[in-house]
Amino acid sequence: MTQFKLIGFDLDGTLVNSLPDLALSVNSALAEFDLPQAPENLVLTWIGNGADVLIARALAWAKEQTGRTLTDEKIKTLKYRFGVYYGENLCNLSHLYPNVKSTLEQLHAQGYILAVVTNKPTKHVQPVLHAFGIDHLFSEFLGGQSLPAIKPHPAPLYYLCGKFGLYPKQVLFVGDSKNDILAAHAAGCAVVGLTYGYNYNVPIAEAKPDWVFDDFADILTITK
Repeated sequence: MTQFKLIGFDLDGTLVNSLPDLALSVNSALAEFDLPQAPENLVLTWIGNGADVLIARALAWAKEQTGRTLTDEKIKTLKYRFGVYYGENLCNLSHLYPNVKSTLEQLHAQGYILAVVTNKPTKHVQPVLHAFGIDHLFSEFLGGQSLPAIKPHPAPLYYLCGKFGLYPKQVLFVGDSKNDILAAHAAGCAVVGLTYGYNYNVPIAEAKPDWVFDDFADILTITK
């Protein structure tokens, strides 16, 4: 085995293409307040910093389209309704990216500790992984409310090092956005940047990950 003992993974845009269900849920919540419907390719640029930021970006866009602003109370309600819709549509349209399940199974069989580190609301993390039959492969799930700080802060990766008794150099992180790269580098961990996810329509190579892969299975080339 390589120097790595633990491999951490982002979720949305890395393991799962969740964009269709996220877009559906955002638009369903916006519709309740007679706000316009956003196309998927726009919602894609709002993903990556957690649900609160996702909704804030959606409302900023809606204001540009209509000139309307919502009261704090209505914004609170809209966020709640988004959570309800997404809870009902976690995996209706979402799907695993190619080679994710088989690669995770191989890494698990090779003895790596696997963990998920995502800014997605914590309550949704395990249900999504369970729906795709991969939750049993992970030793830890960290979501947006699991710790006081989220990516790009390195706290989640420090937490993994502490929990499993590892040095940062023994941790490899895999993600699709600059937040993943920033968090890993700040923690002193090596990081893979995947080209197919959600990175605000900016090539992931610009964030300078240690490796850039087009295919999830390519992770196996550095973990043998």
